Amino acid sequence: MFPILSVTGIFISLFLLVFKSREYRTIAYFSFYFLFLNLYALLHYVLLHSKSVFFVAIFCTNFTFLTYLIGPMLYWYIRSVLTDKSSLGKGDLLHLLPMAIYLLAAIPYIITPWSHKIQIANEIVNDPGFLGTYYFTVLSEMFTPTIVYLSRPFLVLVYTIWSIGLFIRYLMNKEDDYVFSGQHFMTKWLTIFLGFQFVLATCSFIAIFETFIQSSDVLLTLNWLQFVSITCLAALIVSPFFFHSVLYGLPRLPESITKRHTEVEEMVSGYPE
Repeated sequence: MFPILSVTGIFISLFLLVFKSREYRTIAYFSFYFLFLNLYALLHYVLLHSKSVFFVAIFCTNFTFLTYLIGPMLYWYIRSVLTDKSSLGKGDLLHLLPMAIYLLAAIPYIITPWSHKIQIANEIVNDPGFLGTYYFTVLSEMFTPTIVYLSRPFLVLVYTIWSIGLFIRYLMNKEDDYVFSGQHFMTKWLTIFLGFQFVLATCSFIAIFETFIQSSDVLLTLNWLQFVSITCLAALIVSPFFFHSVLYGLPRLPESITKRHTEVEEMVSGYPE
């Protein structure tokens, strides 16, 4: 089920990027988030369940750096939706730092001969536990492989909580009062979307933690964590089909109208701020 969902999600992401993202940068953020999320799920399946030496050799470490972009893309999508502003500033480059650090650390392995990667892939297929002992990058030597594996879902979880915080602040400030009435359903959808994302990130972190810290086989067998993850991933994949308007943000009323609305309220109340 996981590979079918992941491949489907990747094709949807590429479709959105090719045909929709040119007009709206918000769609690009969502598409890249969706692409890297499904790539992460596919990466887990290939390494732990595919039993294919060829595909393990292709996916192992070579594309892992992209999974560090899930969090930033999620954050930029939520921020652009809530503010109706999709531009990035110089400070946003800091969000790319974890990805850049891992990529630099992984380059020595990425450029190793194919024969070496096949050898490593054979070890992984014969014993998935090999993943917890082999140092694919210098980061594994510095922090242990377990910490490196946990850093990916942890980073996604942090960005998810950060995005939820932005959304809560948006609701508390009643900023949706100045959004076109036809888009008010977005607040309900974002609640569901962030809820599924939070559960998915939490389950992923727990599964990796139990696998490498407590020597569990939770990532190798079908269990409640896997079932919940599949359900959340499926919900995220089908969401653009049912809520295609979520891709375009929350267009606000013109500033002149909102300003006039505020002035009228102050006049009526008699207590201008």
